[in-house]
Amino acid sequence: MTVNSSETAAFEPARRIRAILPDDGSHRLLLEGLWRDKGVTRADTVPVRAVAALLEARTRRGRLPEPVLARLVTVIVSLAEADGVFDYIYATARVGRPGGGTVLMDRLSGATVYKLPPGLPEQ
Repeated sequence: MTVNSSETAAFEPARRIRAILPDDGSHRLLLEGLWRDKGVTRADTVPVRAVAALLEARTRRGRLPEPVLARLVTVIVSLAEADGVFDYIYATARVGRPGGGTVLMDRLSGATVYKLPPGLPEQ
């Protein structure tokens, strides 16, 4: 890949959206939809151990609840895209269902713009 030295990476104010989702495949559908419907190229997912903070913990006295496998999805978007992508994530991942997870958004001082070169196959 050839890099044109006259082009500089643009640094723009951005938002980070993180969703903690159940490990039920919803993260795959979300990432595919973010790319297809919103053109998001800065997204990632990793497996995490989670304890349901919004559900009642049923444990024996003095014991912590058992963690479960979940998925953490992280998305970086521009200020202009942030609210629309946040709503899209909430709806597409069905966060509002019981045990559907949570989604949060915070401010980043900035992030570099990332665009894929034209002509790449969709994979």
